[in-house]
Amino acid sequence: MIPESLPPLLRGLGTALILATSALVVVVERRPDDDAASRAAMTQLAVKAEEARHPGETGANALATEVRLLRLQLQGNDLADDVFENPWFQWLGLLGTALISASFFAEWRLKHDVARAAKAAAPDTP
Repeated sequence: MIPESLPPLLRGLGTALILATSALVVVVERRPDDDAASRAAMTQLAVKAEEARHPGETGANALATEVRLLRLQLQGNDLADDVFENPWFQWLGLLGTALISASFFAEWRLKHDVARAAKAAAPDTP
């Protein structure tokens, strides 16, 4: 028979693992990233080169050039990346995960103590 306190313990351990992994990701992402700055500079250069390469085009060629320019500009402007790289978003997410994990551990401890008290009160019951 599975003890009633086991499921909250497993949920707490799983959430703690998620918390540890998330914290590791935040620490790794907070490192200075010289590659991101160089990629942004290269994207800007590519946009300028693409604009200079196709002056005064019309029709389908102009449309294709515009699509290439938009794709290049979108590589440097990703709002979702800005949100997920926001330190407040990251630290509040870690805090929320820690609270969830702590609540599972508190539930486990409470159920464990209740089961132990019930067993002490009725030692003859298996």
